[in-house]
Amino acid sequence: MQALNEHDAYATIVAVPVKLIHVTTRRRRLLLLLPALLFIASAYFVTRWSLGNTLALHAPNRAAAQLAERLSPSDPQSHFTLAVLSEKSLTPEALVVAVREYERAASLSPHDFRLWQALGGARERAGDVNGGEQALRHAVELAPDYAHPRWLLGNLLLRKGHVQEAFSELRRAFQAMPALRPQVFTLAWNVYDGEISSLIAAIGDTPASRTQLIEFLLGQKRVDEALALWTDLGEKEKREQAKTGEALRQILFELKRFRDAGRVSQEISPESTLAAVSGEIANGGFEQDIRLSNQDYFGWQVAPGQQPIISIDTSRKQGGERSLLLNFNSSTGAELRSVSQLVLVEPATQYRLDFYARTEDLRSVSTLMVEVIAAGEGGGQLAVSAPLPLDTRGWQQFTVEFTAPQQAEAVMLRLARAPCTDSVCPILGKIWYDDFTLRRLG
Repeated sequence: MQALNEHDAYATIVAVPVKLIHVTTRRRRLLLLLPALLFIASAYFVTRWSLGNTLALHAPNRAAAQLAERLSPSDPQSHFTLAVLSEKSLTPEALVVAVREYERAASLSPHDFRLWQALGGARERAGDVNGGEQALRHAVELAPDYAHPRWLLGNLLLRKGHVQEAFSELRRAFQAMPALRPQVFTLAWNVYDGEISSLIAAIGDTPASRTQLIEFLLGQKRVDEALALWTDLGEKEKREQAKTGEALRQILFELKRFRDAGRVSQEISPESTLAAVSGEIANGGFEQDIRLSNQDYFGWQVAPGQQPIISIDTSRKQGGERSLLLNFNSSTGAELRSVSQLVLVEPATQYRLDFYARTEDLRSVSTLMVEVIAAGEGGGQLAVSAPLPLDTRGWQQFTVEFTAPQQAEAVMLRLARAPCTDSVCPILGKIWYDDFTLRRLG
């Protein structure tokens, strides 16, 4: 092996390290620059995307939306905004753009049901009904518990003539969102022309659906159909749906269909002693409290006012444990409130009303009497008791006989004051009433 001279050896040792240092330094510089370049690129794209997204959220017109789309073409919001604004222009060309942009938005965010339901509506408006149905069905698959996709799909199916399937979707829509119920019922009412059995089939034959249909029918003034549906409910269901029964009873009462109202009242609260029974006076012995809120249609009704002071008294009673006390202290006799009760009766039937009364320190030229008034159309007094004497000397029995008019369903019993000849007619003292009973004579 040829030996190296001193000069060659020195050259070899020096040349190799210098070359290695030069290569290593360049790579390190590149490695140091690469993160910075990546950061700058990322910042550019993030800033551009954010700017496009913000512009898309607040775009005032299509031009701004188109700019947002160019800035952030991968953002579904920019395509969705452009689609919405394109639809507003109401031109066929813009509707084509809207469908295209909804499709792009849905492809970029395929799990967002809102984009699919918007696409479904746009496709149908553009004439692609089947494509719209497909998109809406996908929206329902993505959000099966949401009301709006089913509402839109049900309406589309209804327009296609697929009535049964349409109401299947609409029924589930209002079950998820009860606020849609009146609209679904209105659609069913119009489609089936008010035919009740078809309505029930459309909305679902369940106690809850029947109850909701009763409320809808009441709003349509179809009282007979509402009453028939109520009658078909079971006893437990009627008690559970008391609010619906109360609404039905209120309308029946306003229509002066007192017998039907009384039956509904019994079905709502069969255990109540105040439920209406034909030919019977509710709480005639005042053993139950009288509620001044007048919520008992067939119980005692106390008119608002200050005079007389009306209360239940346990110290004076003819039978049972209590009686009704009217305490008068009126120097003018004006604006005296009355006590009344609606009683169911049979038409063209004779009755006898018995009650007991007593007075104490009563002073007036005009005392109280009990009126029997026809409760149907026209009203009119049927009979009246004798006015109370100033001193009954204990409990005294009073009797009134009357005949219910033809077609009558109820009469009104009312504690009223006998006519007074003077404009100022004071009355002071106490009156007790007890044991009102009604007996059929023929």
